Amino acid sequence: MSIAMKELIRRPGRFVSVGGALTMLVVLLVVLGGFLDGLELNSTGPYRAHEGRLLVFSDGSELLIQRSKVDAGQAEQLTSSDGVAAVGALNQIESTAGAGQGEIVDIVLFGYDLPTDAIPSPPVDGGVIVDEALADRNDVAVGDTLLIGAESEPVAVAGIVGDLSQGSPTVWLSTQRWREIVQSGNPAALPPEGTDQALVVEPSAGTEISDLAASLGGLDGIAVVTPDEAIKALPVVQQQSSTFEGIIGVTFVVTLLVVALFFTLITLERVHLYAVLKALGARTGNLMAGISAQAVGVSLVALILGLGLSLAFVGLLPADLPVRLVPARLLQTAVGVVMSALLGSLFTLRRVLHVDPAEAIG
Repeated sequence: MSIAMKELIRRPGRFVSVGGALTMLVVLLVVLGGFLDGLELNSTGPYRAHEGRLLVFSDGSELLIQRSKVDAGQAEQLTSSDGVAAVGALNQIESTAGAGQGEIVDIVLFGYDLPTDAIPSPPVDGGVIVDEALADRNDVAVGDTLLIGAESEPVAVAGIVGDLSQGSPTVWLSTQRWREIVQSGNPAALPPEGTDQALVVEPSAGTEISDLAASLGGLDGIAVVTPDEAIKALPVVQQQSSTFEGIIGVTFVVTLLVVALFFTLITLERVHLYAVLKALGARTGNLMAGISAQAVGVSLVALILGLGLSLAFVGLLPADLPVRLVPARLLQTAVGVVMSALLGSLFTLRRVLHVDPAEAIG
C-alpha cells in the first residue's frame, strides 16, 4: 500500500483524468441532490412545521389533506385519549393574495389552532402570519394589509415566519377566520360545520410520539401519522423522489464504472511491476489494498474539489430555483462516491490474481 500511495503523491498527473471525471460526477450528484431536497422542502413546509406532533386524517384520504374530513366526535375521542395534551384543527385551501404593489400571487391559505415551534399562536384579531417566501418576494412587512381570495378580503399581517412553502407561499390564520374567508370567497370548498380537513395532536410532556401514534392508531375512521409519514404519502414527493433518486443511482453506477475502467487499464500497464512484486513476496491482498487506497485517495480529492465547485455553482443560480444543499444529503453523496470508487477498484482483482511472476517477467 505504501508504494501505491507514494505513486499517488509523486505522480498525481497520472490520475488527473479519473480525478477530473470524478470531480464532475460529484458536482452532478450534489446539484441533483440539491434539486431533490429543494423541491421536497419547498412543497412540504406546513408538514415540517408540525414536527414533534401527530397529524390525523380520515381513513380513505390516502393522507391527503384535501381529501380528508375529520368530525368533532373523532376530535373529542383524541382529546380524551391518554398522552394527548391538545387537539387542534388544520385546514387548507389554495387561494390568491394581493400583496406588495398590488401584485396578485398564488398562496395556500391555512387555518389552524395550535402553535408550534415554527408558527406562533393564531392572531386573535383576525390577522395573518405569512411565510418569508411571500414576504421576501413581494415586499410584505408586518402591519401591511393583504387582500385574500376572490372577494379581496382584507387582513393585516401580524407576523412573518420562516419559509413554509407548499409549492406556493403559505398564509396562516385562525380556524374561525379561515372559515369566514372561505365562506365569502368559495363556500363550496368549506368543510361542513363540525368537521375539519385534518387535526393536529400535541403529545403530553414525556409521551413518546411513536407510542402515542400506536395507541391512537386503533381509533376507528382515522389515520394517525407523523409529519414525515404524511410527507412521504404526497404524490408530488413520491414522483420527485423516484425520478431524482433514479438519476442519482445511475450516476453512482457511472462513477463506479469510471473508476473500474481507469484502474483496469492502469493495472494492465503494471503487469510487469506486479509480477516483480509478487516474485519478491508481495501478496495479492497487498496489491489490491494499494489499488483500493489509490481509488479512495483520488475520490477524496475529487470530493473536496467537487463540493467546492458545487457551492460556487449553486451560489450563481437564480434565487427562485429550488436548490438546497442539506448536510445529510452531502454526507450521503460523499459516502456513496467513496464506496463507488472502492467497489470500482475491486474490478481489477481478477487481473491481479492471474499475474504470474514467471510468465510476466519471462
